[in-house]
Parts: sequence; C-alpha cells; structure tokens
Amino acid sequence: MKFSLPVLLALGVSSTALTVSQASAEPITDRLYLGAGISHNVIDSPFGGRSYDAFGTTFFGGLTFDNNYQGLMTAMEFSYSDTEDFFDNNRGDADINGFAASLVAEKSLPEIDARLAALGRIGVDFGDDDGILLGAGASFKASEALGFRAEYINKDASNVYQLSALIHF
Repeated sequence: MKFSLPVLLALGVSSTALTVSQASAEPITDRLYLGAGISHNVIDSPFGGRSYDAFGTTFFGGLTFDNNYQGLMTAMEFSYSDTEDFFDNNRGDADINGFAASLVAEKSLPEIDARLAALGRIGVDFGDDDGILLGAGASFKASEALGFRAEYINKDASNVYQLSALIHF
C-alpha cells in the first residue's frame, strides 16, 4: 500500500496537468519555470533521541495551469533534492535524495504588497524520504521573470526549511 498510494497520486496529478496544458490558450513555453534552492533539513530520532540536520540543494521545474481565479497561480512541479550526510560516522546511507511531484498554489497578497504571495504545496516524494509531502511558505516576485520563495516542507522523515529562486520563461 505504501508504494501504490504515491503511484496513484502521481498518475492523477500528471493526467490533470496534461489535460489542463492541452486546454490552455497560452503556449506551453510561456507557462514554464525553472528554479533551484538551498535547504536546512532536519530528521528526528524515532526513539526520542536527538535530531540530526544537514544542508541540501533542490532543483525544480514547473508548469503553471491556466485558471480563471484572480490572484491565484496553480502549477505542477517536479523536483530533485539531495542532502549532505546527516551523520559523521559510517552508518551506511546517511543522506536523503530523490524526486518529487507537487501541486503548488500561490495566492497573491495585494493587501500587503502586490509582489508577495502565500504558497502551499501537496505532493509525493519518490526518493529516500518517500511518501506524501506538505508545504507552506511565501513567494516574492522581483520581476515578471524572477521570483524567490521561502518554504517549510514536511516530508515523511524530514522537515525542510528551503530558500529558492525561480525563473519564469
């Protein structure tokens, strides 16, 4: 069951993205973005011990959906994340890496600043930290092409605090 739930969710998300991209009036290249981020990753001992942390990097790409909601951006995002080793000694595979697929929504906050948005995500991780992931954060649009994000992402075994930059085409 652990494997089938992520596979079913990924299939549903990818078919939704394909259907939405075919129905859009904009060329697909105008809705693509790429990004990269750095992260602080924390895992807690399942036995009440101390927590361990490691630096990480993430590379991602996304496709925005064409929707009719004012101030709401929705997208399908695919990413690859990798961390440094969590432990200093030889405990086997001590890092977390893998691919993920997420649905991302950004709601603009013009009451505060027209360039600021609240961000939420739900997805599936297919790597060492496999399972459902949930995230929340904020994004800042520096220009039409350049944006920044600050996020907290909760995965199966780790908590991720991430800063990233993205470029819209």
